[in-house]
Amino acid sequence: MNCKDSKILNACKRYIEKAVDMMKIDIENKVSQAMDLHSKGYNCAQSVVMVFAEDVLLDRNIAETMSAAFGGGVAKMREICGCVSAMALLSGFVEDNIGSDGKPDVMKTYDWTRSLADEFRNQCGEVVCKKLKGIEPGSSKPPQACRELIATAVRLIGEKLSSN
Repeated sequence: MNCKDSKILNACKRYIEKAVDMMKIDIENKVSQAMDLHSKGYNCAQSVVMVFAEDVLLDRNIAETMSAAFGGGVAKMREICGCVSAMALLSGFVEDNIGSDGKPDVMKTYDWTRSLADEFRNQCGEVVCKKLKGIEPGSSKPPQACRELIATAVRLIGEKLSSN
């Protein structure tokens, strides 16, 4: 890359950063959009990832496709909640998690995901689908509705993106 290309790239990055700073995420609108997607048959991961696609400069169709298998605790295996998987999927697209080389900074994505997952666990009690849904053998916890978990995830992601 020559100096001219570097200047253009830096100017573009500053423009995008300024545009992102000017955008205020309407979190409750995002929750409403996610609820609408879920009611239309999208799974929990898709409902979360798709509402933030534009915010992280991700094509919505790609967001829909790449998050499809994460619903139901990854392919309905009831393991890590699809909402938590959505947090991890989005982390690699968050501007603050991109290194100077233009690639995701793995440690930053881990930290971003862990902080959200920890807060999700604090609010919901768990990050494992079968435990959240109360379907694990011997579980005494009342089941939580996917819609509530989606809303929690969307609020947490929206707050995190707004604070960056």
